[in-house]
Amino acid sequence: MNATKLVQALLFLWAVGAEGASCPNLQLQQNFTVDKFMGVWYMVQAEDNIFQTLKSCLASTFTLLAENKIQVDSKGLDSSGASATTQSTMEVDPQNPAHMVTDFVPGVQPPFDILDTDYTNYACVHSCIAVVGFKTEFVFIYARNRTLESKLVEHCRKLFETNGITTTNLEDVPQSNCDRSEL
Repeated sequence: MNATKLVQALLFLWAVGAEGASCPNLQLQQNFTVDKFMGVWYMVQAEDNIFQTLKSCLASTFTLLAENKIQVDSKGLDSSGASATTQSTMEVDPQNPAHMVTDFVPGVQPPFDILDTDYTNYACVHSCIAVVGFKTEFVFIYARNRTLESKLVEHCRKLFETNGITTTNLEDVPQSNCDRSEL
């Protein structure tokens, strides 16, 4: 890691309230099938993140570009309520496809780890970066629709908590009043 990337990573960790520790060693989705995961996913719960510019009505379309490369086109509303879009890519780990590395945050390659998904309703996603004794982690709950049954939300929350991941900062991502024609 060059000096610039190291500084960016350290600033990233500091900015989100990093704490001294290492990332948990999690059991990711077994027999994960990348093709089944492709398509539109709505973020229904997440932790507040200064690097995430889309704050409501967040919908991401995952498209397989090559065997191990995914493009993520996201659209939604920013903190002022204006329509906004982002585009990023993810590299799939061929040894463990439920583990991907993203370019969501410039200069840092946070993981996108899928702990569980049924491909048609929900996905429980974890991201953690640990550098020089500092750790920051985020959890996300995605759904194929703008809403998700509470039992499936609870399933993800319990899965995170069973793995020692705090869900106290997990909040609903507003998915109402989303004029689809503008997004």
